[in-house]
Amino acid sequence: MGSKVKLPAAIKPHDALAKVSLIALMEYSHIPFAIKDTESRVQYINHACREWLNLPAHFDYEGRCDDEFPHPIAAFAAEFQTQDRKAETDKGGAEVIITSYFGRDGILAPYYSPKFPLFNDEGEVIGSLLYQRKFSFISLGDFFNNLKPSVITLTPPVDIFSAKELDVIFYAIQKIPAKEMSPKLFISHRTIENRLQKIYSKIGTNSFNGLIEYCYSVGLNHYVPPKRLKEGVNFCW
Repeated sequence: MGSKVKLPAAIKPHDALAKVSLIALMEYSHIPFAIKDTESRVQYINHACREWLNLPAHFDYEGRCDDEFPHPIAAFAAEFQTQDRKAETDKGGAEVIITSYFGRDGILAPYYSPKFPLFNDEGEVIGSLLYQRKFSFISLGDFFNNLKPSVITLTPPVDIFSAKELDVIFYAIQKIPAKEMSPKLFISHRTIENRLQKIYSKIGTNSFNGLIEYCYSVGLNHYVPPKRLKEGVNFCW
């Protein structure tokens, strides 16, 4: 084997990377970034996030929860905190889509907002890191027909359903009957009806309306299966 080439200290990549500050990276970014602790209190937001939330220059954000911010998304604090907890317990994080009035001009628009667990040197979760990226979509059927302030999650709030069952639930919430779901899911309406029966059994109901009521009670009405988005969304970054 040939001898290894020894890099001069001045160009060793790990030396430079060791000096990179996470805060500096976020502070100079045009992407809105934020850091929360494990009680959903905001510990840091960058300049881009201040602009995105149209925050007054004098507003002191440190230690505040979402419902204390002077922005319409304060109304979604409960949903955000649910996703914060989800992100802290899953190394893959959690994903939501937020639709509200953003920027200094207050334009109604949807933003993709992934959240990731933040660890200390001992590997303990100390909070979450999140960022926002605007996206535009072509269509997503009835779900996005009327754009309005909302929080949409790509992470299911409960873990009792399979991916195939969640697909059925997604359309059931829109009150789409099994025969109309069939071409959307590329399966027979009888297969859909069988899946609905399994879903009913899991939640202790025996009706379509009972399923919808359950979905609203646990937050599944805010859930979109990621592959449903991929069919109708152009992510623009």
